[in-house]
Amino acid sequence: MKLSRSFYISVLVFYFMCLQVGHSQDSTLSFSDTALLENATLDTSLNTIKLEQNTALTEQRNELKFVLYLISTELFDDAQYVLKRMQLDSVSQTNLRDSVTYYSGWIQYFNQEFTQAIASFSSIDSVSSVLHASAFYNAICHVQIDSLNEAKRILEKINVSENEELYNLKLLQLRGISLLQRDYQSFDSLTNLIQTSSFLTKTEMEAMSVYALDMRSFKRKSPWIAGLLSAIVPGLGKFYAGYRGIPFGAMYMTIPLGAIAAESLILAGAASLQFIALGAIFGVFYVGNIWGSILSVYAKEKEFYEELDHNIEFDMHTPIRRAFY
Repeated sequence: MKLSRSFYISVLVFYFMCLQVGHSQDSTLSFSDTALLENATLDTSLNTIKLEQNTALTEQRNELKFVLYLISTELFDDAQYVLKRMQLDSVSQTNLRDSVTYYSGWIQYFNQEFTQAIASFSSIDSVSSVLHASAFYNAICHVQIDSLNEAKRILEKINVSENEELYNLKLLQLRGISLLQRDYQSFDSLTNLIQTSSFLTKTEMEAMSVYALDMRSFKRKSPWIAGLLSAIVPGLGKFYAGYRGIPFGAMYMTIPLGAIAAESLILAGAASLQFIALGAIFGVFYVGNIWGSILSVYAKEKEFYEELDHNIEFDMHTPIRRAFY
């Protein structure tokens, strides 16, 4: 039986259609395999990046532990070097970065580099775990550079109402600033806010009350009375001002000179060069003695307040170190 031409044509068309479908399926499979391969490669890269980040974070934490060890052994220069190296390496985690900045500021504070310490403490993030510690150190650094109003502003912004010890520490710092500013009314208001005593601040709180009492009871002596007393008896005005050893030195120098000048007056006369010379020397010491007694009153007042200010600042530092060392 003979087959028609149309039959052969139909067979050929069917054959080519089959080839076309097979080729399309191969292309689809090939594309899917490529996509799977690319996804697998991407996952591997991400895992590698995460592993590298975790490794870097672990190394940075270990470095910070090493810094704490150096600080505990008072190797502050070495600790500062490690911290600078960590900052140059760009610490990845925010809280860890704040810890690096905080300990840098702490070492600057310990080295009395208060301006640099302020810059470090001020850059701490507002949600950092070392925020309270940095704020207290920031305030005490401002106290050290006599920026008392700024120190007060920083302390007032610290929210520690739920922490009794830190709340008392805040009150102690504010009371200390009030005394340094001679603002006794503010000191009394802050004293009334103290509800319970805390081991962290108990000794210093009591000391602040004593300082306030000493300041209020202190009365400066009269400079005019001091001058008059030294005019009568050389050195007596300084004794009146509060000095105990210095007056005798002025007395032993001025009185013998006066006696020698008086002897010269009796023996050689008022017109003699000997009396003029000795009288001039005695006059310089005598007037200097009177003027020195007047100034000694102000000097004694300055010494009194400087000593108290030093004690106040010391008692402000101690609890902060006790709380956050």
